[in-house]
Amino acid sequence: MLSIIISSYQPHYFTALEKNIAETIGVPYEIIKIDNPGLMGICEAYNKGAEKAKYENLLFLHEDVIFNNFNWGKELLKLLESKENGVIGVAGCFYIPNVPFAWWELPFTEFINITQFKDSELIKQYTLEEDKNITALDGVFLACRRAVWKAFPFNENIKGFHAYDIDFSVRIADSYQNIVSSKILLSHFSQGKMDEKWFRSLIQSRDCFAAPRSQKTNKKYEFFFYTKFEEYLSQFHFPKKEKRKLLLKYNKPKFIGYKAFLRNLFK
Repeated sequence: MLSIIISSYQPHYFTALEKNIAETIGVPYEIIKIDNPGLMGICEAYNKGAEKAKYENLLFLHEDVIFNNFNWGKELLKLLESKENGVIGVAGCFYIPNVPFAWWELPFTEFINITQFKDSELIKQYTLEEDKNITALDGVFLACRRAVWKAFPFNENIKGFHAYDIDFSVRIADSYQNIVSSKILLSHFSQGKMDEKWFRSLIQSRDCFAAPRSQKTNKKYEFFFYTKFEEYLSQFHFPKKEKRKLLLKYNKPKFIGYKAFLRNLFK
């Protein structure tokens, strides 16, 4: 049995998804719709929905999706039965860098099981042959047991609709194993907007979580993400002083190595 929580502001998407879930899920369920045309951040909406849920398994779901396989609910409940599993999703990555980051940036660390559209235009079909153990998950689909959500509720200090997913899933990953499922197939009809507001949300939320204690630092990965971070700061035309302050904050030899650390000091 599954409680599906949706923060909704686009009725045409919600109506199509509601019908699609009824036709495909294959298990008893309820939908908790939080009408949210900009009334609150998604963390507040999701926590409100979870408080109303009557079942022990929760799915926090974007409304601009449809499911492409039958009985996906049964596959999800199988994964949630394991007390070792934390959050189940359909896209994410296994490495958490020291800097603010986008989970999809580094090839071979990210796993995706989504058919991605931009409105009605097919962009790319991503598939997985097997489930993958990961750390950070994309917010399009986040499922967990009620007890896991209770221990790690969505962080309402994160306002708006960005960065909440990384924060939520990474905090849980220190205690549980997060998974990208290969058996839940969905189409997603928007790509999000990677603008300055999105990037500033990544920066503001980064201090809210830490990489799992079990993660071993990979300096090549760290240098890649530090460089991407610097590129974003330039792309969004951050003021010179603010840019410098942020780069120095994350310029740690423990992560990027002493050569890069010294080079960054004297740029």
